[in-house]
Amino acid sequence: MATFSTTTASGHVGLLDDDGIVVDLTAAKDGPATAVDLLSLPDWQTRAAALRVLGPRHPLDEVTLHAPIPAPPKYLAIGMNSREHRKDINIRWLLREPHLIRIAAGYMLAHPRPRHPFFFAKATSSIIGPTDTVVLPLRGDQVDWEGELGVVVGATIHDVSAAEARRAIAGYLIANDVSVRDWQTDNPTAAALAKGYPTHGPLGPWLTTPDAFDESSAQLRTYLNGRLTQQGRIADLILSPAEIISRLSQFCVLRPGDVIACGTFGGTGWPTGRFLKPGDQVRIEIDGLGELCNPVSAYSAQVLARQSVALVAAR
Repeated sequence: MATFSTTTASGHVGLLDDDGIVVDLTAAKDGPATAVDLLSLPDWQTRAAALRVLGPRHPLDEVTLHAPIPAPPKYLAIGMNSREHRKDINIRWLLREPHLIRIAAGYMLAHPRPRHPFFFAKATSSIIGPTDTVVLPLRGDQVDWEGELGVVVGATIHDVSAAEARRAIAGYLIANDVSVRDWQTDNPTAAALAKGYPTHGPLGPWLTTPDAFDESSAQLRTYLNGRLTQQGRIADLILSPAEIISRLSQFCVLRPGDVIACGTFGGTGWPTGRFLKPGDQVRIEIDGLGELCNPVSAYSAQVLARQSVALVAAR
C-alpha cells in the first residue's frame, strides 16, 4: 500500500501490483481519502482488494511516492534495541564525547535497574517520503542516520500480549530515525527534541503486509554515499516488533496508522564522529520492503517549505 501523487491528484492511496502498476483506491467509488482511513476499517484488506478492480491504474515510474502513512496518529520509537548498537558505546567514543559520561553516570545512578525500554516519540511533522531531501538544521552540527524497520498498527489495542500485538500489525516499512546528536546529549530528556526536526523522519517506500514479509530472515542495510555502514538481521533485535507493540500498549492506546520504529543497528555515524553533510545520500534497504534513498542538503527555508507543502498535500 502506498500514498502517492500524480500530475492531477495529490495524496491518494494505492496498491502496488506485482507488474509495477499502482492502483488508485482513492479515485475508486467510495475509496478511502487517506491511508489511516483505510487502515481504520475492520476489514481493510478485504475492502482494498475489492477496490483494486475499480481504481485507475498508473505505472509506478509515473507517480510520486510519499510516506505510506504521511499523518499517523502517533510516531513512536525504541532506543538501544540491538546488541550491535549497544556495543557502539565504547571507551574511545566516551573519551571523544566526555559529557556523555556525565549523562550516562547520572542516568545509571537514577535508574540502576530500569523496568521499561527506552521509548520516545518522533514528531509526525518530521515525516517525509522515500526520496525526499533531509535538511540539516541551522543550529545542530551532529546529524546522524539510523536505519530501522518500521511497523504500522492496524487495530485499536491496549495492554495486549505479544501474540495479540502481532495480529494487530497492518504491515511493515523502512524508517530513518534521523537524529541531531548534539541536541540529544544536551540533557537526558532531549531525545524527542533531537528526533523531530522537519524532514528527519523518512518513511517508505510503501507498506508491506505481514504475509509478504519474512521477519525471520530479512536484513537491513544502510549505505552512506554507496558505502555500507549498517547491516543487521531483523530477527536479532532484542525486542521483536510484536514485543515492542505489546510493551508500548501498556502505556497508551495504539490506533490504526500508528507508526513504530523498532531500533537501529551498529554503524551509525555517532561513534566515529562522521555526521551528515550537504551532498550526502543515505540509502536504506530491507529485504522484501524496498528502499529509502534520501539526499541531504544544507539548511534551506525554501526546501523545508516545499516539503512541508508536499506533506500537507499527501495528508
